[in-house]
Amino acid sequence: MAHAHNTLLRGLNSILQQAPYVPDASDRERFNRQDVKDLLSYVTCWAKMVQHHHWVEESFIFPELEKVMGRPGLMDDPKHQHGLFHDGMERILEYASTTTPEEYRWEGGPDGMKAILDSFSKHLAHHLYAEIDVFLSMQDLDGDLLKKTWESAEGVAKQSGNLAMLYDVFPTVLGCADKTYEGGTDFPPLPFVLPYLVKYWFASGNGAWRFNPCDWWGRPRPLAFGPP
Repeated sequence: MAHAHNTLLRGLNSILQQAPYVPDASDRERFNRQDVKDLLSYVTCWAKMVQHHHWVEESFIFPELEKVMGRPGLMDDPKHQHGLFHDGMERILEYASTTTPEEYRWEGGPDGMKAILDSFSKHLAHHLYAEIDVFLSMQDLDGDLLKKTWESAEGVAKQSGNLAMLYDVFPTVLGCADKTYEGGTDFPPLPFVLPYLVKYWFASGNGAWRFNPCDWWGRPRPLAFGPP
C-alpha cells in the first residue's frame, strides 16, 4: 500500500513542481498551446488514478479488512478522510478535462488550477500518510491473511479496469512508480510486457507523459519543466 500511495504522491508532486513553469495564454511570447494541453491531460489522468485507487479501497479493501479482523468500523477514519478531499478531486478533474489551453491559468485566483489543488492537496497528502499508520497497526495480525487480502484487492483493481485505462491510468501509474525506491522493484504488479505495450502503443505520441517523474521502467528522470 505504501508503494501505491507513493505513486499518487509523486504524481501530485510532479504537477506542483512543473505546472508553475508552463506559460499560460497571458504570456503571449512563451505560451505554447500543446504544452498546456498536455499538462491538462496529465492532471486529468492523475486525478483518474487517484479516484480509481480510492474506489478500490472503499469497495473492497476496507470492508474486507474489517471482516477479516472482526472489527466493524475499523476503517471509518480513512473513509472520513476520503470525504475531505473528494469534492476537490472532482473539481480538479472537471477543470483539467474541460478547460481549454487558452482558458487555463495556474495563478488565476480561486478559479486557477493552483487554488483548486491547494484546496485539497494537504488533506490528500495527510490521508496517504495516515492510512499507512493504520496498516502498520495491524502488524500483530496473521501476515498471510493480510497478504491474501491485499492480493485479492490487486485482483479487484485489475478486473475493474478497462481498455480506456491503458491510455490514461496505466501510463500514469507506470510513470509515477519509482522502482529504485526501497522495495519498489515489483510494484506495480503488472505483466512484464505491459510497460512495452504502453510505451510503444497506448501512450505513443501523447505528450502528457512528459510530465511523469519516471520513465516507463520506473527510473526517476529530470522533470520536463522547471526553473530557467
